[in-house]
Amino acid sequence: MNRDEHDRMKGATPPEARGAEDAPDSPEWDRMIATFRQAAPRSSAPPWLEQRVMAEIEALPERSTTQRILAWLVSPAPVRVSPLTVGLAAAALAALLLWPGRGAVGPNGGDMATAGSTEQVVYVQFVLEAPLATSVAVAGDFSDWEPSFLLTDSDGDGVWTGRVPIRPGVHSYMFLIDELEWQTDPNAERYQDDGFGNRNAVLAVGASS
Repeated sequence: MNRDEHDRMKGATPPEARGAEDAPDSPEWDRMIATFRQAAPRSSAPPWLEQRVMAEIEALPERSTTQRILAWLVSPAPVRVSPLTVGLAAAALAALLLWPGRGAVGPNGGDMATAGSTEQVVYVQFVLEAPLATSVAVAGDFSDWEPSFLLTDSDGDGVWTGRVPIRPGVHSYMFLIDELEWQTDPNAERYQDDGFGNRNAVLAVGASS
């Protein structure tokens, strides 16, 4: 096959451009090209292909409920978590871990220490004689100076008492009377200036054996 014949088969040479020498073979080549074009694969799938594929799928054995559940469990599934959610969760966890045992002693003097805590604490008995007071709380560096621990006067004799969980170490503290007046413990063993003209009571808490 020469170059001109090849171009004619590819459709590159129009019929009007063919030379006289091509005239005897032209009808035969045209019929051959038409046959090749009809036999060429089409771009779309044959109509029987979809039916055959569906028949193959229906012929597959059906998986049991256990197999479907197992496939669902082992199949990876992406989980999207926003940065805001991660930040809020981290902040909540940090607040829970750093919360200094607030509310460990309720208004009736009962112990309310956080359940499940593995950090060692020692329960210290605080006593203050304040017959005119209507409420007494103790605050110190062990509670970030928040008056979270309330003392009680159950028999009304003016002596307020309460047990407070404190970590071992040296701590400073004061009493808050009626949520207004700060008072130093007159029975403390040691004192230190608070830098504002008052004295804080000092308490040394040893680790329990």
